[in-house]
Amino acid sequence: MNEQLSQTLQAAKGGVANIPAAAALSNVTSWHSALNGVPGAETLVSHLAKLKSALESGNLQEAAGILPGLGSETEKLASAAPDADKDGLKQLAAALKG
Repeated sequence: MNEQLSQTLQAAKGGVANIPAAAALSNVTSWHSALNGVPGAETLVSHLAKLKSALESGNLQEAAGILPGLGSETEKLASAAPDADKDGLKQLAAALKG
């Protein structure tokens, strides 16, 4: 499994709402950079940009509202991911959707 995905899943084990805002911002920024320009990931990148902005402004309620859509987009992309990452992405999608 991709190391970044593994770290994200580890951080989300206690629920994505329990990840400290600074750690969440760092993680979201990293994913945004990694996925920016990847064909088929445009909507996911857009959700990540909105989430990053909400976290930077300290608007945790707005950030929480973005998570289900981010989870849905993650789930859509899981089918096109490398086999080693598919299950992890499905787990992440479920965590994001709550």
